[in-house]
Amino acid sequence: MAQDIPQEIPQDVVDDMTTPSNIAFFSMLDSSIRSGSFQDPFYPVDAVNGPRFLDTEACLCQLRPEPVKGGTVWWQCVGNQFTITDTGGKWFQAKNVDELELDTNSTLGPIYDASYPPDSAEAFEWDDNQQQLTITGDRTLGLSVWDTACTAENNTLFSTTFYRAAAQKQANQTLVDAAPCWRLGAVPIQIQDYKDWQEHGCKDGFLCSNNTVNSLPQFCPPVTECQLARLRGRACEVNGASIGMGPFEPVVCQPGWYCPREEKGMVTLKCPSGHYCQEGAATPTPCAVGSRCPEGSQFERYLLPIVLIIVIDVILGMVDLGIRKRRRRASSGAIQQDSYVADIGGYKQVAEERYEEVDYETALRRLFKRQDTFEVLGDQIHEQAPPLRREKTVRHHLDPDISPPAKAFVDSMRRATSASAFGLSFGYNQLTFALKNSNRPILQNVTGSINSGSLTAVMGGSGDGKSTFINVLMGKTQYTKGSVTVNNIPGELKQYKKLIGYVPQDDIVLPELTVYENIMHSAKIRLPRTWSKFDIETHVKAVIDCLELSHVRDSLVGSVGKPVISGGQRKRVSIGMELAAAPMAIFLDEPTSGLDATSARSLMSTLKALARLGITVIVIIHQPRVEIFEMLDDMILLGNGQLIYEGPQSQAKTFFEQMGFVFPPGANCSDVITDIITGNGRPYKKDGDVSKEALIGHWAKGSRVSILTEEDEDRPSDTILAGNESSDTDTSRHNRSSLMSISKLKDILKDRGAPRWRQTLLCLSRSILQQYRARSNFWFEMGLNALAGSLLGLAQQPKNGAFFRGQYHKPYDDLSLRADYASAPQMEMLNTLAIAFSSAAPGVKVFSEEILVYRREAEAGHSRVAYFLAKTISVLPRMTLACLHFSAPWFLVSVPVIPFWTAFLANLLYMYCIYGVASCLSMVVKPKDAPLRATISILIVGILSGATPSLRQAKDWHLEWLWRAGPGVWLGELYFGQLVRPFGYLYDVQMASEATGYQLDRKWPNILAMLGIGTAYRLLAFVGLIWGGRLRV
Repeated sequence: MAQDIPQEIPQDVVDDMTTPSNIAFFSMLDSSIRSGSFQDPFYPVDAVNGPRFLDTEACLCQLRPEPVKGGTVWWQCVGNQFTITDTGGKWFQAKNVDELELDTNSTLGPIYDASYPPDSAEAFEWDDNQQQLTITGDRTLGLSVWDTACTAENNTLFSTTFYRAAAQKQANQTLVDAAPCWRLGAVPIQIQDYKDWQEHGCKDGFLCSNNTVNSLPQFCPPVTECQLARLRGRACEVNGASIGMGPFEPVVCQPGWYCPREEKGMVTLKCPSGHYCQEGAATPTPCAVGSRCPEGSQFERYLLPIVLIIVIDVILGMVDLGIRKRRRRASSGAIQQDSYVADIGGYKQVAEERYEEVDYETALRRLFKRQDTFEVLGDQIHEQAPPLRREKTVRHHLDPDISPPAKAFVDSMRRATSASAFGLSFGYNQLTFALKNSNRPILQNVTGSINSGSLTAVMGGSGDGKSTFINVLMGKTQYTKGSVTVNNIPGELKQYKKLIGYVPQDDIVLPELTVYENIMHSAKIRLPRTWSKFDIETHVKAVIDCLELSHVRDSLVGSVGKPVISGGQRKRVSIGMELAAAPMAIFLDEPTSGLDATSARSLMSTLKALARLGITVIVIIHQPRVEIFEMLDDMILLGNGQLIYEGPQSQAKTFFEQMGFVFPPGANCSDVITDIITGNGRPYKKDGDVSKEALIGHWAKGSRVSILTEEDEDRPSDTILAGNESSDTDTSRHNRSSLMSISKLKDILKDRGAPRWRQTLLCLSRSILQQYRARSNFWFEMGLNALAGSLLGLAQQPKNGAFFRGQYHKPYDDLSLRADYASAPQMEMLNTLAIAFSSAAPGVKVFSEEILVYRREAEAGHSRVAYFLAKTISVLPRMTLACLHFSAPWFLVSVPVIPFWTAFLANLLYMYCIYGVASCLSMVVKPKDAPLRATISILIVGILSGATPSLRQAKDWHLEWLWRAGPGVWLGELYFGQLVRPFGYLYDVQMASEATGYQLDRKWPNILAMLGIGTAYRLLAFVGLIWGGRLRV
């Protein structure tokens, strides 16, 4: 329906106008109108005599006798009543005048008399040549542009105003209704001439219901109240309707209404249901599916995204509950012992009154201890077989009584290596390592060898180079001088990293996975790619059984801070991850650290058994107890980075006794040896030099243990799990016939490891499983994003979706309200900051918490590309849901005039960039510092979005490249264009573009730019993943 625009002056203005002090103004107004300074058809020029009215084009029509003849009455309509002549203007025949008799004294009726209406169907004009009225038709040569427009159709609203003004003039009162402006003393300024009016009419988005060619648009200085409203960016309103500051001032179409183009600004219609109409709407904008737009809406309220969030959250919650119920049912038959029950989360107390202080781990291990474990096998080997002699050939025949799991493990090892002898031997000569710009080497002239299928311990004091020796030997650290051999062939161990396991001192495992899942992932990645799923599962089951982890197979590993399984079990899991890869050699860095004596002995028994199965085992160890010391085959003793002793464990005591050291009766040999090699051997040697330098010098002189006891000579060379088919007469340190050739090793390497695409899928499924296990963090992140979006929406809600207001197009620019170029960039900047604060910490956690796991896996031969791609892809669904939880409440409350899915895509790409920035920082910053530094960095990125300082200022400083380097300015430009460009018909949007520096028509370039920047960040993160450890601060 059309809206009635008030034509009367507001009452408070009327009261002011009728004061005696302002009466003089209208005298001046009269003279201005008569001089043609501006139009005012409501102003009566002379005393009213006879019927008159104003037609739809504001022409003054009056009933008068026909010119010259005077026999009949006609309606004369003129566009400018101040130029009325006896014959000018358009003429229309009057109806119902047949019985009207005219004489010089007769009157035609009062001003409002409608007894003789005009016949507007046909117009006439006076022909001076014929001295009569002739039909105008299409000929208007004799008429002015103002008279040509006359229609003789009464405009009731115009006429009523004119009548009131005429009555006021007749009563010698102030012509309030004829005032051209509502402000006292204000004179209007015509802002559109008749040529522009005839060509364009009322501008789109404006209501010009009082404007015609005879009442052209004018500008009036606003009254004080309306001036303040305009400064606030609001149109002046009376009774909820926008009004101009004069009867002929155009009014911008108010929110919730639209001024249809086809009506040429003459009417305003209420916005229909299913559409919304912003201020200055020329056509209603259809609302998107799933939005709420009742009649008279000035914005659309998006409900579909909220519904979508609720549905997704409910589905995820139901799936989670279903999984939990199924696991509860699956664990209902788990073994229960006393007050503890084995469950997926570990052991939980179920009866507090039965609790007592006992070693539950020892009790459980005793309960579940079977005869098919590595520990039992190691105990049997230790009890039944003497230490291996380095001079004799070893054999790899299995004892007929070996347990099935151990046999299955050995069979898997043989199948993986295609050989019965699957150990590696290492030789090293003059190994030296020194830091750059340092004259003091950390490792110096270390020469020796490590036997295949032996348990070798590296011992020494703190800072004596044990870890450096292992790192240099494995190729993790490039040695400065020396050489390394593998199976007597020169080469580097890092070439064979797929065949060598490394167990770090810290138990680097994923706490969100179970024992089985950690070991199985390693097996799927590193075992031969030709193995079937059944083969892999059989091998993993054998490893778990032999490591005595069956009873905690489905328990989460947990973290050090929040353990689920015991420390000893965590260590076994770490070892199991390496055994799952069927390694030919395994290095362990202080495997007994942090374990109690029983757990340490159990672990070393396991390692002893592995060595007897043929795997070469090298451990760094501190002061082992007697039982552990006696399990060792060989020892490498270091002091100040140099060799003190390298040889059989059984001859170490003899070696030091030959140097004059006395071992107290019943003393732990390992403790005495540790004291000696750390320079604290004075209690064991009364005279002579006991310093490390003396010990090093003694070994360097070539002193070796050459005396074998008769008992050693009588020991058989065939131990229960040692030897091969070569002759016992071969006495070389490394029996070449028993060692696998390099060509054979290379063939094995080619078959080891899953292809990269499969590794990507395995890492992807693992990462998704991790996120599910840490679902509390997921729900917290979703809630945080929803809260951030809601608060951002509340901050922007007063705008009612109007985040831009510019200067009207000419010639209506004088009517402009306060321009608002800042709201759109500020909204975008707040948006970037909200996304940054809610996404920085989750973005850092993608890689930061797993950097040690990545390094361990990369050193073991896992694909770096597969890991990085999997982690990057795995967070995309989470990122999408987080963005949806952020964008939906923000749109619901702030209702910006942007298509939701466009804004959602923009927010998602910006979040993609933020995750990229956080990933980059997590590569070079310590995990504890990464969240804070990421937040600060992302804050800077958000500020450089072009809001303040503006992009225009950046261009003036010649720093636009710096702003463009980050994603914020591209997001800001996209939002600004989407908020501003639709109003190009109403505002001078190019002026806004120049003022802010943003381009308006770059939606897809902006989207592609953010996609490119986010991808570039990830490429940098990948580079940091590989080399960032050196830069970590």
